[in-house]
Amino acid sequence: MDTEKVCIGNVNFDKDSILCSKQVYENGRRLNYVFLVGGTKITFPDQENKNAAVSLAMNYSSDVAEICAWFNNIKGLIIEESPRKGNYYIRET
Repeated sequence: MDTEKVCIGNVNFDKDSILCSKQVYENGRRLNYVFLVGGTKITFPDQENKNAAVSLAMNYSSDVAEICAWFNNIKGLIIEESPRKGNYYIRET
């Protein structure tokens, strides 16, 4: 079964990886704020690249949840890490 996708600012997300999102205008450009499951917050401007995406997974080791997030082709990305332990992978092509 495929996970439902959501597009925010031309970035594709799995719907179940998003807690909430909002768009604001700063200095004449639109910024997207997205809060991910696990507590990570990301900010990015609308993307021109249609293959930008975020993938999220939780790994469990000794009853401790660890966040793994992959960010693909997102220009101007700002990541505010979760208070939980996590690994973040950024890829630009």
